[in-house]
Amino acid sequence: MKLKNPNIFILVSILTFIIACSQKIYCTNGNCGEYWSGLVALISGIFGIFISGACITWLANPLILISWLTFKKTKISLVISIIALLFGLSFLFFDKIIINEAGHYGKITGYKIGFYLWNLSFIIMIIRNIISLKNKSSS
Repeated sequence: MKLKNPNIFILVSILTFIIACSQKIYCTNGNCGEYWSGLVALISGIFGIFISGACITWLANPLILISWLTFKKTKISLVISIIALLFGLSFLFFDKIIINEAGHYGKITGYKIGFYLWNLSFIIMIIRNIISLKNKSSS
């Protein structure tokens, strides 16, 4: 079966990413933060990559953006979206994260819907790229 327009998946991926930004993403020391903490993490996360190991996962954000922008180069977009997912999932391997500007750390005690939606946006883009590659090979 050939999907006529797999590019709809790009829009779904972007919308899922935006929805993820409006949600709580993880809990530290039992506190799960506020709604829109995903957007705060998106905006401030770049500073954390220089300070905290767990913040390296923030690199998934520019990677998925590049994947969205390079969708016409499907193989490149696929590789980049897979790398974005790997960075996103790597958050599961950290047990603490910086929680404030003073440099204090908190123990990661749980994950919320924003974290899962964020990673789902990468998976959706991977699916889009795979479908697009299959469509090209069957043409």
